[in-house]
This record gives sequence, structure tokens and C-alpha cells, in this order.
Amino acid sequence: MNWPMPFDVSHVTPPRTAPAMSVIIATWRRPQMLQRCLDGLLAQTFDAHRLELVVADDGPDDATHAVVERFAAAAPVWRVRYVPVHDTQGPAAARNRGWQAATGDIIAFTDDDTIPAPTWLAEGWRVMSGCDGSAPPDAATGAVRIPLPALPTDYERDASGLMHAEFVTANCFVRRAMLERISGFDERFRLAWREDSDLQFRMLDAGGRIVHA
Repeated sequence: MNWPMPFDVSHVTPPRTAPAMSVIIATWRRPQMLQRCLDGLLAQTFDAHRLELVVADDGPDDATHAVVERFAAAAPVWRVRYVPVHDTQGPAAARNRGWQAATGDIIAFTDDDTIPAPTWLAEGWRVMSGCDGSAPPDAATGAVRIPLPALPTDYERDASGLMHAEFVTANCFVRRAMLERISGFDERFRLAWREDSDLQFRMLDAGGRIVHA
């Protein structure tokens, strides 16, 4: 398959102003999981007119592309972009392609295997914009809940450790200016492991302030 360059699949004329937030999702051939995540975005309480979605597809295929198109049709007030990633493999690089294609000053990251709570973006905006009375931070991260079955597998038990992580891409917000300052994710991380912690440490080294919402 030969995909064109990144393109806008919104069904409305994009507003002239930049979105309040850009949501970035890196994905790799998991269209059913991605669909579930996007269904969660449809339920957000934040004003959809002020939102942008960028899906960075690290293994471009028709099924994933179709999921993004269906979201654009179901949510015409969102600005939606599908970004096929050909030049490299790995979530770190895909997330970089995503935020680099985005136009918002606040970048909200989540993963294709998440189900965002309806207030996820509203809470992220509240913290990042300083609406709670505090100084706006450079980044924020929130809780991740991973329900476990009665008899979890070793993999499930290991994955549940993310509930105690200090900073995870499943639920984080970062200012674009900070991402530009530190050149985003380190693309030498080719697997979904510790690339988010590395981003956290480099933001702190750069003098950034990270809050836990």
C-alpha cells in the first residue's frame, strides 16, 4: 500500500484558531482497540470544537485508516488527522510524528488500548491552563486504572504496575513548547517500554514542572 502524505479528514472547514488541545494516539495494527479508545473520545465533556485528534499509524493499513475515517464522520466538529508513519517503527517515533503534525499548544497523549474517562480532557485542560488557581505546568500526568481478573496472568500482573507509575503516555499532557525544547521522545526506544520515563526525566532536566493530577 502506498499512502499519501498526512491529510485532514475533517468534514468541516477547520476553524481559524488553533485547538485548545491536540490528542495524539500512536497505534500499530490494532483497529478494534483503537475504535474502543476513539469511542471514549466521543464521550468527552470538553468542547469538541476546541479539540484536534491526530492518529499516528505506525503500521499503515486499511483497517486503521477506516477507523479514523469513521471517527471523523461521527465527530464532525473535531479536527482529525491520520498520519501514516513509514520511516520508522516504534511508539516513541510515532508519537513524535503525531505531535509534530498537531497544531495545539497542549498535547494530550493516550494509547490505543485505553478507554479515556469522559472528563479526561476537561481535567487535563483544568490543570494545564491553571484554572485550579496554580501556575500552569509544563506537563501533567494522571491516574491509570487497569482492572484485573480474579486470576491474572503474569503479563496482566506485570502490566498492572503502570497504575503506580509516575508518568505514563496512557494519560499525560505536555506543552508543545516543552516537546520542542527537548526534541520530543527519544526514538531509540523502539518498544513501548520506558520511553515515557525517559521523556519525564529529560523534561525535569530541562527545568520543566510536572504535576500529578
